[in-house]
Amino acid sequence: MKYKNHLCCLAALLTLFQLQAQDQKTISGTITDQDNIPLPGVNILVDGTDRGTQSDFDGNYQIAAAEGDVLVFSYLGQQTVRRTVGASGVMNVTMQEDAQALEEVVVIGYGNQEERKIIQNVGIVKEEAIENLQVTSADQLLQGQSAGTQIVNSSGVLGSASVIRVRGVNSINSGSQPLIVIDGVPITDTETNTLQRGGNTGVNPLSYVNPNDIASLTVLKDAGATSIYGSRGANGVILITTKKGRKNQQATVTLDISTQYTRATDVPEILSADEFRRFKSEVASIQQGTEVTPEDLGLGAIGSGGTDWLAGVQRTGISQRYNLGIRGGTENTTYFIGLDFQDAEGFIIGNDQQRAGARINLETEVSEWLTAGMNLGITNNRLNRVGVENNTFAPFTTAFLQSPVVEAYDSEGNFAQSGSFIPNIFAIVALDTDELKTFRTIGNFYAEITPFRNLTYRAEFGVDKLELEEFLRSAEFNTPGGVAQQINVAEDRWLTNQTLTYANTFGESHNLTALVGLNYEETLNTRTNVSATGFLSDDLRNLGSGSTPTVLNGDRNPNRLYGLFSRVSYDYAGKYLVEGSIRRDGSSRFGANNRYGYFWSAAAGWVLSSENFMEDATWLDYLSLRASIGTVGNDRLGSFPSLGLFNAGAIADYNGESGVIPNQPENPDLKWEESETIDVGFKSALFGGRLNLNVSYFKKTTSDLLLNQVLPPQTGFATISRNIGEMENSGWEFELSTVNVRTEDFEWRTNLNLATIDNQVLRLNEDAATDPQGRRIIDGPIQRAIEGESLNNFYLIRYVGVNPQTGDAEWLDADGNITTTPGTDDRVVTGSPLPDFSGGITNTFRFFDFDLSVLMNYSYGNDIVIDGLRFADGNDAIGGIVNIRRQNLNFWREPGDNAYLPSPTSPTFNLFNQRSSQQQLDGSYLRLKNITLGYNLPQRALDQIGNIFSGVRFYFTGTNLFTIKGDELEGIDPEVTDDIDPLFQGESFFTAPQSKSYLFGARLQF
Repeated sequence: MKYKNHLCCLAALLTLFQLQAQDQKTISGTITDQDNIPLPGVNILVDGTDRGTQSDFDGNYQIAAAEGDVLVFSYLGQQTVRRTVGASGVMNVTMQEDAQALEEVVVIGYGNQEERKIIQNVGIVKEEAIENLQVTSADQLLQGQSAGTQIVNSSGVLGSASVIRVRGVNSINSGSQPLIVIDGVPITDTETNTLQRGGNTGVNPLSYVNPNDIASLTVLKDAGATSIYGSRGANGVILITTKKGRKNQQATVTLDISTQYTRATDVPEILSADEFRRFKSEVASIQQGTEVTPEDLGLGAIGSGGTDWLAGVQRTGISQRYNLGIRGGTENTTYFIGLDFQDAEGFIIGNDQQRAGARINLETEVSEWLTAGMNLGITNNRLNRVGVENNTFAPFTTAFLQSPVVEAYDSEGNFAQSGSFIPNIFAIVALDTDELKTFRTIGNFYAEITPFRNLTYRAEFGVDKLELEEFLRSAEFNTPGGVAQQINVAEDRWLTNQTLTYANTFGESHNLTALVGLNYEETLNTRTNVSATGFLSDDLRNLGSGSTPTVLNGDRNPNRLYGLFSRVSYDYAGKYLVEGSIRRDGSSRFGANNRYGYFWSAAAGWVLSSENFMEDATWLDYLSLRASIGTVGNDRLGSFPSLGLFNAGAIADYNGESGVIPNQPENPDLKWEESETIDVGFKSALFGGRLNLNVSYFKKTTSDLLLNQVLPPQTGFATISRNIGEMENSGWEFELSTVNVRTEDFEWRTNLNLATIDNQVLRLNEDAATDPQGRRIIDGPIQRAIEGESLNNFYLIRYVGVNPQTGDAEWLDADGNITTTPGTDDRVVTGSPLPDFSGGITNTFRFFDFDLSVLMNYSYGNDIVIDGLRFADGNDAIGGIVNIRRQNLNFWREPGDNAYLPSPTSPTFNLFNQRSSQQQLDGSYLRLKNITLGYNLPQRALDQIGNIFSGVRFYFTGTNLFTIKGDELEGIDPEVTDDIDPLFQGESFFTAPQSKSYLFGARLQF
């Protein structure tokens, strides 16, 4: 009887479920915003259940529900809508902007801020601006997107770091790269390997975060925003926030699959083998006054063959990318899971990269007073490296230098020796190994406790763990005896942030937020370097197979940072805003007498549009004025800059016994470089959001610059590092965004940003060298820093050209007179690598189911020096074996010739390729950086293929498709630099150009 009752109850329940299912019907409709524009990705949930869906790219949706059910429509930036299902199966919804929601999406240092109330100067790049950009590293998402943030790709070599400058160069010897923070974890970006052949850019630290996982980027620029990071904020701070799940959202699975084809953007035309033979023999015949054949010069007969080295080191790189994202959430828990794999070929032979990564971001409300979560990203990277530049193991450098008459292969098809110090680069790439493996974990775990109303305690524990292994193995053919070298680096950073936030509203108009916090970080870098030579066979790969160890060393570099900080924000009625912050940093990098430093900021803002007297200005949506002042520091001083150091081991052997020798003098007074910044500006929105204009002016004075001071000989040291310099950066920033056209079927938006920067060195150390005018200077082979002028000045002999009547190359001496025998004393300031202004332009279009994004970046008024032209131009740079550019065929033969190269009989013929302004070119350019065309399948097409997909998108992305530049830059990429050092900006030596790529892909959403 008991079992019979159970069966009756079960039957009744099944009948009830069946009746309920029969009552359900399909509810469909279109969701639009207040301007009748379709909204894709709106979350639709049957209230009280876990049944939900999302609107498609046209704003359409379908969901099963019964009469009386409540549908909840939610979307970021829009007010949540609740509708009860009635008899009709059609429910169209118009959503309205939620001003409060829009104001809560901006990430700042150690917290969030309402966008309307921000009085800090920050550049915000939101998810909608980058979600359709297909790039290989996160720094490319910032190019041209934020005023005052200049990003120059160092080269087209895979994995090379970019030069990132936030409001210009802020240091001379301590680095000018910004601090990068990923989900609250400041990541290490120091140079961790030493086997890179040529170039000084290192490995790109942003290659360890998948661009598809990024939700937003925030660039902190003024002291009001960066002082909360104290001794590390002088170069700006870039905050990267990865994607999170959304509450009450049904799981959404997104799969991106793409293929990319890559070529070099632009390369110079150099001579073929026969052109080289004819040029050399004609020049020799003119010089000797008798006919000289190529055979006489040992170059072989015309038509006897040769090698197109430059074509041989290039290829069409083919890359595959796969990216999977899972995003969703319940009432209490949100999650995002990301997986990615990339198999990339560079356009340079031997250069390829495989990257695999995984990410999980999880947050759950454990109870009303406790929320816990984590953001964890893991990346495994394998990079086959090639030299970047200025090294005979760098493919592009060697391809330019190598004589075209040299054969790459012998008659039997084996690699041939080149016969000079310039190796057979094909053999280098084919036989040698230069492999870099990295495994990196970046993440944090956090808990938020709300013990009392308005009070939140947050505890974070973060980690940045990098394991790096680089292995180099040169074959016997390339290096006698063969050589193997391996370097292992482990860099571990762990940290904790403990913050307490109080936020409250008093009365109806007084809003107060106060933050106090503690930050502790500990970093340990260990490195071992081992090499050996004398291998019996190239088949023996391991180090232990070498007969003679040549290098065996290692080091250990720890550092610690302890910071206490606080920030207080107050506003009255959202109209009058003030904010102040202070931080006290203690660092092991500073000297014993300056172990701790204080950094502060104060900011104020006034929202004029909220004033009663502005009520009649219906065309004005928002207008605010703001100003800030504060200090920040730069602690990139190395691990032990203040301590007296000694060298030990083999370098200090004495009579066969181990010993130590002094290496660095002690300086207990050493401290951080400090910058004081004044920033003023306004932010506005007009005509219903159709036009937004932001303008800022800043002035940053950096004092206590770290410079080398000469010591008396009796000390046993040449120099000591001391805080004795001063520099200033000032400029304007403009950001303009417009909605040019907006209809139901067509929309066109434009975003433009522009920044100007004026740099001046105010003071150098007293014992620095001086110029004839008595100004203190820091001199280099190409650039000179001059007290009272810019840090970066090209200081070269001025080249005039070839005299059409005499055939002589002519220069100017220091006094501006024509000379044919210039010397180093004739060097003067000839230009600067710092642009007059730079920025970016983005146009986005939507037409029915098509969308188009066109991003261009530009730089104007800057010069570049292509130092490799000293070898690629002229006749005899290195014993006459170096190839040259095709324009050198235009040499002077008779009076009246407007020639590129002087007469072969001129005494200036072999002086032509000396270092001068002849290698200095106008680096201004406008580049089509990224163009993306997408097509989203409409709902009717998705219906025809069943209920498999909630969205399908096909897209094409082109990168660096064309560049507008001066004629003198034909074959030369203006957007390269071979060094991240501030003193060497705008210089290049046969650096591989940027890549031009064509990418085809599809995005499937389930």
